[in-house]
Amino acid sequence: MTQLIRQFRWVQENADHMELLGDDESSDTEDQNEIDEEYDAYYSDMKSSRKETTREFLTRQFQNIVHFFVEDWFISAALGFVTAIFSIFIDIGIEYLIHFRNFLLETLEQYNNYAAFLGWVFYITGLVYLAALVCYGFGKQAVGSGIPEVKVIIHGFQLKNYLSGKTLIAKMIGLTLTIGSGLPVGKEGPFVHIGAIVASLLNKITAACQYNAFFSNEGRAMEMLSIGCAVGIACTFSAPMGAVLYGIESTSKYFAVKNYWRSFFATTCSAMLFRFAITFFVPQHIAGTITAYYQTYFPNEVFVVEELGFFVCLGVMTGLLGALFVYYHRRIAFFKRRNRIFQALFGKSPILFTACCAAIFAVLVYPNGLGSYVAGKYTFRETLVDFLSNCTLWKQTNGSEGCPPHVLEHWSGPEGDMAPINSLLLYFLFYFIVVPICITLYIPSGIFVPCFVIGACGGRIFGEIISMIWPYGLRGIGQPQIYPGLYAVVGAASFTGSVTHSLSIALIVCETTGQLCALLPVLIALMISNAICAFLQPSIYDSIIKINGYPYLADLPPSRMSVHQMKVERIMVKDMYYITRETTYRELREMLLETPTLRSYPFVTDSRSMTLLGSVARKYLLYLIQRKLGPEPELFGHRRSYRAPAIKSKIVSRTASEIFSTIHNLRRGSLAANGGHMSSGNALMTDRNISGNTLLPQSPLHEDQGDRSPLAPLLYAQTNQHEPIVHSLAKRAEILSKKLDMEEVAIDPAPFQLVRGTSLYKVHTLFSLLALNHAYVTEKGRLVGVVAVKELREALSNIYSRGAVVPRPRVRTSTFRLNPDQDLENQLMNGQMNGENTVDASTVRTPRVTIEAPEDGENEERRNN
Repeated sequence: MTQLIRQFRWVQENADHMELLGDDESSDTEDQNEIDEEYDAYYSDMKSSRKETTREFLTRQFQNIVHFFVEDWFISAALGFVTAIFSIFIDIGIEYLIHFRNFLLETLEQYNNYAAFLGWVFYITGLVYLAALVCYGFGKQAVGSGIPEVKVIIHGFQLKNYLSGKTLIAKMIGLTLTIGSGLPVGKEGPFVHIGAIVASLLNKITAACQYNAFFSNEGRAMEMLSIGCAVGIACTFSAPMGAVLYGIESTSKYFAVKNYWRSFFATTCSAMLFRFAITFFVPQHIAGTITAYYQTYFPNEVFVVEELGFFVCLGVMTGLLGALFVYYHRRIAFFKRRNRIFQALFGKSPILFTACCAAIFAVLVYPNGLGSYVAGKYTFRETLVDFLSNCTLWKQTNGSEGCPPHVLEHWSGPEGDMAPINSLLLYFLFYFIVVPICITLYIPSGIFVPCFVIGACGGRIFGEIISMIWPYGLRGIGQPQIYPGLYAVVGAASFTGSVTHSLSIALIVCETTGQLCALLPVLIALMISNAICAFLQPSIYDSIIKINGYPYLADLPPSRMSVHQMKVERIMVKDMYYITRETTYRELREMLLETPTLRSYPFVTDSRSMTLLGSVARKYLLYLIQRKLGPEPELFGHRRSYRAPAIKSKIVSRTASEIFSTIHNLRRGSLAANGGHMSSGNALMTDRNISGNTLLPQSPLHEDQGDRSPLAPLLYAQTNQHEPIVHSLAKRAEILSKKLDMEEVAIDPAPFQLVRGTSLYKVHTLFSLLALNHAYVTEKGRLVGVVAVKELREALSNIYSRGAVVPRPRVRTSTFRLNPDQDLENQLMNGQMNGENTVDASTVRTPRVTIEAPEDGENEERRNN
């Protein structure tokens, strides 16, 4: 009643401004809609001008407080607590598995040495085999480190199922079994992945609280992923401050400072839960594993100024060794992909190769065999404690600086007659060779911890040699002595920093050792090693991205003049597809069929002037075609031919009748195909979100706008259409000959544009900062070309060896690739494509050809060759 009275008063006040037509029913409807809209605006203005009551004021303030705590505090705290709980359970499981392995060895040794050997080998091999089976069963996305994939996702490229609940389960179980077996891998990378998955799931759960646009913001999802990465690292090292900085360095090129406090708050909650668990729940004999805290006891004057030169030399050596480590790992990965003998033996069975490598490793580290020379019985945590100990291995135990007997037993060989320095050297060489192989296996594997231990071993060797040359220190008796443990700390930080290209390792080292006296030597060696390795090789994470062929724009190495001298006009694509007002529906349909990988098309005035007016997303053009012509299955299943080997594995598992039945249903426009959404607008509107192709905050090209979308009324009408549109051949030909009605298309009026003279360095910076996937090149408003991430990556593919080069001219072919995880007909319907090419925005007019698409990661290598 109150609303009717208000509307009546409004009509009285605005009677002079209304024109009511009572005869035409359609006019009544239109006028009534205008009246309703004007009334809503009038009432909202009147309500805003009305004085707010005390109750309304308190209610609004209470809602603001609740929103503030939920949005900023509750989600960050929940992320820290949940990830910490996962970490505690995983660490407890790892510790108990290792204790059981040692118990099994000691028990079997009492009966027979051969039984002990077989039990040792089968235990390690069995756990690794189970870990690989878990990854194979739940999802191959759990394999590997996880940091490269998270890095790609944060920079705007979607990787399917990498942030799903199944991947979380596989990652946790596989990581527990892998490290529990004793395989030389770490948990830092997998925990970064776990933290990112938890952040993504929390973001989806809180999507139900969409009282504003906060949770539906794409930028908010990226912020949550960045916080999740920091929490994952904090769970590994119990270093909240260093974890935040390392998470930024390892996953982000540009970081918003406003997210600092959220990351610190989440990592603080995680560390607090660790301390609580250690005090009340965790047994004391595994508390060290939970905290990952390596306390050192160096004096305040742990080094003299004369030793700074040694730290510089150590930084140079670790930088060169780090570059060699990255190069060696990449060669192993490419060997596994390209060697014919390896492909014939293990190409189709990565689990078998993983089990074989685990068995070989178990034989090599058997404590009563070769493992006695490389501390095979001890974990990375135990050996790292020996490396950082404040004693000297080569000195006698009766001396004040000699190591205790239990430490010497670890590094004196099976008979106790081996020099510790030789045992350390064997340990360094063995794990330097084995670790790059292990992190390429079909299991969850981290890189940080193995590199940290290898670097600590190398630094310990260097410090022991310096101590042997100057046994009384550089200044003589009574002056500060040389501490090999300090060189181990410096070597661990510098080698890990060179491999990962991170400087925040210095802060992590200070937090894990509990001392700041080693900060200056660590920083000196770390910066030198980082600079040397960055000049020679990319980081290990960028190298893995390159191996897997992910669509990611890597960082530029320092001191490369070619990126400043080369201009964008030399790498841009000049032969483009475009739309004008003269384009007909037939031309549009053929263009969409010929370019299945493109996500947007430029809209220009005409073919002569080529003045850029805007950009149109492919999904809206597909909707327009479907609205005019009815269901078009060929626009969803690419009209291509495929070689027999590409689809042979799927055809043998399905009868021809099933495939032809599905295709027949598609051509009839059946709603049963594709889950019943083939002929509805939803099939178009669920395409990937187009990010980075516009600077507008509410661009019509962005999804998830609900009723605000410019095509929402049309989508609603098309969704509620029960029967597909069917035209006669004459009617269809008439429609195809008509020109496009551009008034029905959502046009982005401000696509990102570059000028011809823009340097490659500026293009790289803009693409990285704004998460662009393509940009148009214009000259005085005239469209002259387009450049995408693909062209930029090809130009910078050999940046470390040859600098920036112009990509070789080639005929662009179809990039459709069969996904072995999906049914053949679903792939033909949905158009599954290679991960690198799904973001391809370059528009080259090329003929359709028949190809066999390469496997993931081979695209980059074939271009380089």
